[in-house]
Amino acid sequence: MTGILPRTSEVGHWLWALIEAGLASLWWIALLALAAAAVWVAAAVWWRHRAVHELAGRTRVELVPAATFDPELTEVGRVAGRLASVRAAGGTLPRRAAAVRIRVAAGEEGRLHYWWEGPERSAGVLRQSGYRRVEVAAPQAPSARRWRIRFADAAPLKRGGSWRAPST
Repeated sequence: MTGILPRTSEVGHWLWALIEAGLASLWWIALLALAAAAVWVAAAVWWRHRAVHELAGRTRVELVPAATFDPELTEVGRVAGRLASVRAAGGTLPRRAAAVRIRVAAGEEGRLHYWWEGPERSAGVLRQSGYRRVEVAAPQAPSARRWRIRFADAAPLKRGGSWRAPST
C-alpha cells in the first residue's frame, strides 16, 4: 500500500503550505469582501430609490358601481385574477411599489366608491374593471390626502396571528 496514500509528514507539509498561501493573500480576500459589500449597499440604495420614485408616481382609477350592483362569484374571481396580474404588468418593480391598493368609501346617497391604486405602468390593467354595471373614471394622480385606517378596539395582529375573536 505504499505510494497510494501520502505520508503523514507530506499531508502536514501541504496543509502548512496552503495556510501560508492563504495568509499571504489575506488582503486580497479582505479587499474582495469590501468590494462585494460596497456593491450590495449601492444596489440596495438604488432599489430603495426606485421604490420611492415608483410610489410617488402611482395612478388611481375610480370605480362607481350602479345602485343595482351585485356581482356574481365568477365575476369577483375574474376581477381578482385581473388585479393579481397588475404586478406582472408593471414589470420588475420593488415589491412595495408593485402592490395594488383598494380603497372603498361611501359617497352621496350611500353609493360606494372604489379606488384601485397601482403602478403607473399598469394603468391599462387597472382601467379594465371587469364588473358589469360599474362606471370607470379616468386614471388620475393620487390625492395629497393621507388615508389613515383605524379600527376601534382592535389590537394589531402579530405576525402569524389569526382573526379569531377573543374568548370572554
